[in-house]
Amino acid sequence: YRTGDLVKCHSSGAIEFISRVDHQVKIRGYRVELGEIEKALLIHEDIESAVVVATEQLSDSLEIVAYLVSGEFTPTSFEMKDYLKLYLPDYMIPTLIIWVDSLPLTVNGKIDRKALPDPRKYAMSEVTTYVAPTNDMENTLCELWSRLLNRETVGIHDNFFSIGGHS
Repeated sequence: YRTGDLVKCHSSGAIEFISRVDHQVKIRGYRVELGEIEKALLIHEDIESAVVVATEQLSDSLEIVAYLVSGEFTPTSFEMKDYLKLYLPDYMIPTLIIWVDSLPLTVNGKIDRKALPDPRKYAMSEVTTYVAPTNDMENTLCELWSRLLNRETVGIHDNFFSIGGHS
């Protein structure tokens, strides 16, 4: 059967799951086909090329990261996320959008996913302007979110879900 799973069959008859052969991942309990996100991104008139990956580098769970090459006009990451909400459910909206001049290619002309920039360098660039906590309750919540989401700082205007939080 063509399920998209790569497995190994042991002599005992046990089947061992190795990985997926497509770009489908499970994020927050949902099956996500990363290619669907790429297609939605490429509908936008200002996007020339896109690649979407799932990474564990931003927090303990998988997060969606989109690498985009823009045309003449470069929309903001927030504008792109709002645009994607027209086509995709919230759980498929990338946590992080990284703008690049071009996508790295292998010698065969395919996108070299291993050569994409490290998303940790960009993780804080999408956070709203930092506003420090002003009372004990805000300070406690910001400290908890910072530890939970592996972020250096979390301000009182940061959206928990936009910076990588989930249920």
